[in-house]
Amino acid sequence: MMHYILLSCLLSMIGGGLYFFVLQRRLQVLQAKYVLLGILLLSWMIPVMVPSLPNYTQEIGEEYLADYKNYDAWNVVDIQDDNLVACYESAENSKEQCHCEVKQQSNVLYYQSSSYYNFIITCKNPLFWFFIGMMLIFLMDFVFKLACLVYLAHTSPREQRSLGGTNFYLLRPKQKLPLSISSFSLWKHYVLLDSNLEANFSEREMEAILLHEVAHLQQRDTWQQMLLSVLKIFWWMQPMYYFFKRELDELNEYVADDFAVKHIGDAKFYARILLKAKEQQTQEGTLSLVACFAQGLFKQRILRLVNTPVSSPKPNWVFSLLLVGVVFWSTSAVALPIIQEHDQAIRQYEILQEKNSLTGKHEFCKSCILDELKHK
Repeated sequence: MMHYILLSCLLSMIGGGLYFFVLQRRLQVLQAKYVLLGILLLSWMIPVMVPSLPNYTQEIGEEYLADYKNYDAWNVVDIQDDNLVACYESAENSKEQCHCEVKQQSNVLYYQSSSYYNFIITCKNPLFWFFIGMMLIFLMDFVFKLACLVYLAHTSPREQRSLGGTNFYLLRPKQKLPLSISSFSLWKHYVLLDSNLEANFSEREMEAILLHEVAHLQQRDTWQQMLLSVLKIFWWMQPMYYFFKRELDELNEYVADDFAVKHIGDAKFYARILLKAKEQQTQEGTLSLVACFAQGLFKQRILRLVNTPVSSPKPNWVFSLLLVGVVFWSTSAVALPIIQEHDQAIRQYEILQEKNSLTGKHEFCKSCILDELKHK
């Protein structure tokens, strides 16, 4: 499992580099969103697919095992081979040595203390349990947030509405919410609305605000947020994850803004609504439509609305994902054997260290150690 998590982290970092430095400015907003989600999914799918081609771990072990049935030089003994002589001597009193007839230099493992491996082994268990503890924390956070959404959907007074080709339930919860308006999807679509918001906006302005939320519903942004929450359980230590999340949050807002403007037909009118919502947030000291976004993002949203973008040829997002997939597959085919070899080297060193502490010996049979690794 850790192999896949490490490889997925590596692939996501490479994918992030491709996106932020190569693809980001060449894609339309919606295309960029699809590519970014594709990078996240491919970062997990490809590591699972690649090991099914060869079983790298098995090959690493079997390449060291001698074919004793086909060995035809049982009576050929190099009496000058100190390792072979040592094998015969130690085999008389030790069950750890085996197959001495074919034991040559390639079948001997020597234990030598390594500060690097000692440090890894010392930290391995504490880091593992710390990692598991953090995973449980983020899992509970995800379950708690999901439970809150289910609670609001069941307890809030609802009104069925239809707008922009989407049916949804308008919920007016009695609880004080951190946002004046927000939306989410479970088995149905829901829009949470603070009653005070309607009192300060006209009917047309409210339509524009609701269209923004309808766009989030149509794009299944709630499911996207759930996916990100699940990924955080495994990627909480991955810096690129937080760049991905911030970028997706921005893209979601741009897509929703474009959808609202398309139906309203007046980008500057919609920009004034955002400014009005921001002003109301400042006056009341409460969060509103734009409260969850940084000041820089709010400014960027306004600039996108008031400035007419210059159209330019855009690459196909499917082609971009194919490029990412090829890079990910090539990287996995090279990196996965290296990761698994390194892991096997650590486990092999751990066995040798344990046997050395028990017996005081420094020479061990490689075939026997590999057999232990298979069953450990």
